[in-house]
Amino acid sequence: MQAAQPVHGRYYTSTVRESEVLKSILGRSPSDDPRVLIGPGDDLACVRVSPPESPEVGPPLLVGADQVIDGLHVRADLIPWDLIGRKAVCRALSDVAAMAGRPVATIATALLPADAEAHAVEKLCTGLFEAAALVHAPLVGGDVAIHRTDSGPLSISVTVLATPSEQQSGGQSVRRDGARVGDRLVVTGPLGGAVGADGFGHHLTFTPRLSEAVMLRAILGVDLHAMIDLSDGLGRDAGRIAAASGVHMMLDAMQVPCRTGVSWEQAVGDGEDYELLLAVGPEANLPEALGGSAESCHLHVIGEVVEASADTPLVGVRTLDGEVRDVSAMGWDHG
Repeated sequence: MQAAQPVHGRYYTSTVRESEVLKSILGRSPSDDPRVLIGPGDDLACVRVSPPESPEVGPPLLVGADQVIDGLHVRADLIPWDLIGRKAVCRALSDVAAMAGRPVATIATALLPADAEAHAVEKLCTGLFEAAALVHAPLVGGDVAIHRTDSGPLSISVTVLATPSEQQSGGQSVRRDGARVGDRLVVTGPLGGAVGADGFGHHLTFTPRLSEAVMLRAILGVDLHAMIDLSDGLGRDAGRIAAASGVHMMLDAMQVPCRTGVSWEQAVGDGEDYELLLAVGPEANLPEALGGSAESCHLHVIGEVVEASADTPLVGVRTLDGEVRDVSAMGWDHG
């Protein structure tokens, strides 16, 4: 059965869901190549840069890709193309933050509409190059193609290369599968309402939490058990940590930080926030904020990790009246 999904003011239909595609990918046997340290299922993969005959000698490299597509992630007829390029790079870099990595370089591909104008393409390139350079992840290559049909939308894919951050963890990346019962759940900023009715908003101007992630890794060390960036919504992304870790999560509706004029339901389900969700050990010394200015990143404890049981949802929210609502399906499921 086809489902129509609103996409920033447009509608489209699909016979397949993103979650179904992911099940097909994750259901396959993992690679037996010893150079693959982290395969599909996390924010980034991690491979060891070494020849196959000596898989243990090379340094680890984080690698991942993300897309921005007209009609799905942006409205290219409304949004300046430099902001679209910026978002494409920042989406990929947000995955680096989710694993407390340090970006090295980016590669971009662009599939342009047949009627793309030269000044718009120039702005797109400006957005791509400037966003990458700002965080020392220079754009070093890619590919360009142009649709030969009138209906083909703008589509951008950005691949990012990064290294694990270096601390007492031995350079290991923060993954999704480390949450433990009793952990506190923490977010790095307000949620909800990231996409305005006019297509503009936070989703175009956010800065990936790269430096904050590295600081949190350094401060919390082994007490930072799991982390993810919130792109598809708190409910759905929290469920990804919970499923990977074999636990459930309970959130407090009153503790979820909301943008002005946004309900907790929107904060849980809207997506496009690009804040970080952390599972932190209960005894860890968690700072209230990172940085010492008005632009400091404030940390919000919004719930805890609980034991998986048939009596609790994968991700639940306790509301003001004490009701527990299942929010694990709240958020984006592209399809």
